[in-house]
Amino acid sequence: MTTVGITAEYNPLHNGHVYHVAQARKLSGADCVIAVMSGNFTQRGEPAVCDKWERARAAADSADVDLVAELPFAFACSKASVFASGAVDLLVRLGVDSISFGCEAEEPSQLRSLAEVLVSDASKIEENRAALMKKGLSSAKAYEMAVADVAGEQAALLLLEPNNILAIEYLKRILYWRGKGRSINDIPVIRFGSGYKDAAGENAGFAGAGALRKMIAAGEDVRRYIPYAQHFEDTAPMQSRYLQQLKGIALRSDADQLSRICGIGEGMENAIIRELRKAESLEQLVTALTSKRYTQATIRRALTHLLVGASWDEVDRMTEAGSSAVRLLAARDAGRRFMRERGDASFRIVTNRNKEDELLSPAARELLDLDERAADLYNLLRGRDIRTSSDRVMRPYIG
Repeated sequence: MTTVGITAEYNPLHNGHVYHVAQARKLSGADCVIAVMSGNFTQRGEPAVCDKWERARAAADSADVDLVAELPFAFACSKASVFASGAVDLLVRLGVDSISFGCEAEEPSQLRSLAEVLVSDASKIEENRAALMKKGLSSAKAYEMAVADVAGEQAALLLLEPNNILAIEYLKRILYWRGKGRSINDIPVIRFGSGYKDAAGENAGFAGAGALRKMIAAGEDVRRYIPYAQHFEDTAPMQSRYLQQLKGIALRSDADQLSRICGIGEGMENAIIRELRKAESLEQLVTALTSKRYTQATIRRALTHLLVGASWDEVDRMTEAGSSAVRLLAARDAGRRFMRERGDASFRIVTNRNKEDELLSPAARELLDLDERAADLYNLLRGRDIRTSSDRVMRPYIG
């Protein structure tokens, strides 16, 4: 069985994702499409617009994804390099032949060339970035200029597009695995339709995920952009509950305790305590904490780690060790056949944690425990009963 892997968030699943899956299947000639998808919290540190089970079902039913597995929280709610490495590593452990991803670059070969430079000249780029930050530049701008100095200004411009940033990180990790002797094909697919943050023309039927989330929050009709009637809840109550939970945590914690949370440190802990006391909304809090040093995405990830209680030690240990198991969210016929034919018993696809727990390694159980904690807190934000919606109760969708 020939397989192609995709890293996704499907937040929400839209027509552009359906196009990508079809192109990945066509270009790879795969019999089975496997998606590793973020859980209930995304790479930007935000709660997903609908839960992982619903997004997985939408991917299986409407995008013809044959198997959807969860990218663990420790990787999913992380900076691009950790997110990409965790996803690629899972797909490699699953045994895919190819990995496909979206990009904005008209010539994907440019991304491959830049990825090679970023790997070979990593120490020089980091040295330049650190020097530029000492001059007062933000981390993102300093990195862009450091890359331009080594790879050229045209290459550095590729880093201005969100999908290119992740595409390059996927390519870097694929290069790593090729160096380990794993033959993995890369299949970039150029985005069709509008950009990530934009909505296309009135009748085009394509809109980026960022634009769709704004439309959903504003109560606009997004049906022409999505292939599946996903259920989107009002984001205002979720944000209110999120802020109140953060305030409760801050009231019973001191700066030292906050500094142990992943993403927090170097004074951010004091700023969080100070700003939480006067913040009237989650957006106001994020804006107050954002600076040249810390982007909004960095702040949102730190706040989500605070909500979940994920420490530096915990997350670092998990991301360094990787995983020997992954949670199944959805499967169709080809996906179930893939699971039956897999020969690697050392890497488990978990369908029922209650029955399979003793078969997992301690590290895998710890990783899945963190996922379950994140899922429970997400369900609290949505006002759900955490017993009936628990990961221990929910079962994968079988299409």
